[in-house]
Amino acid sequence: MTSITDPLVPVLALILAGFIIQRTSFIPATFWPSAEKLTYFFLMPATLIHNLAGKEAGAMPWLQILLTVEGAVLASALLVTLWWLANRHMGGPAFTSLFQGGVRFNTFVALALAENLFGREGLFMAALGAGFMIILINILCVSAFSLTVSQGGRIDLKRLGGDLLRNPLIIGCVIGVGLNASGLQLPVAIDGTLALAGKAAFPVGLMAVGAAYRAGNLGLHWQPLVVSSSVQFLCKPLIAWGLATWLGLSGMALAVAVLLFSVPTAPSAYILSRQMGGDHDSMSAIITVQTCLSFITLPLTIWLLR
Repeated sequence: MTSITDPLVPVLALILAGFIIQRTSFIPATFWPSAEKLTYFFLMPATLIHNLAGKEAGAMPWLQILLTVEGAVLASALLVTLWWLANRHMGGPAFTSLFQGGVRFNTFVALALAENLFGREGLFMAALGAGFMIILINILCVSAFSLTVSQGGRIDLKRLGGDLLRNPLIIGCVIGVGLNASGLQLPVAIDGTLALAGKAAFPVGLMAVGAAYRAGNLGLHWQPLVVSSSVQFLCKPLIAWGLATWLGLSGMALAVAVLLFSVPTAPSAYILSRQMGGDHDSMSAIITVQTCLSFITLPLTIWLLR
């Protein structure tokens, strides 16, 4: 049992620490938005560049990983969209919360777990899979807002392109994969700087996740909560496992692929919801409930993978 809990406890403990620190006002509340911004725009891109650029990708089953993660993302998007089309009483803003809750994934938790479970090789594989997912997920989520909330059902391609080009995680993945593919080596001093900055990404990011919990009135949003959580914790891992197995992935590659689809939705979904006119109250409830549920579902998932 300790082989399952040992890599999970540090991740969940840091999330809980952030929750407690924020609630006790030990640190001013204004610290957490700055910490989240620092992690999102600097620390996470640094660790993505360092890990993606620093290992030979040729030996990795990158094509199978690409097909697995992209296929699972598209399948989850299709599932929530079909459910909404069959239940049109839910308004467009609420649908965007349901969509993000069923499609997005918490990058901080996924990469931290991959490193704790499988070391640097597992982190590299998870970062590679996350890089493939991040671009597609952002395109899908921004498109969902454009079609159901803003622009009168039209997709603003200029705005969508700008959002994607400015996304720091996408930039970090593109730089890291580009360096890897080109065969160029980062200077030792720069690589060391990125490695040192990256070490702060997971603890700061995970505590910021805990600090961002907002309980709200959960009863008002039970429907998107139930549907998005069912997709997130049941459908997505099963789809990822099925695709990975069918494509011939096994061992660590299979486990990492499933792990990427077993974590809760991303706290950044709340920010996008506020910026693009979504139902940010239901989005906050989904983030809160899914993160709490992950304390139960993640140990079960890791046990099944082991």
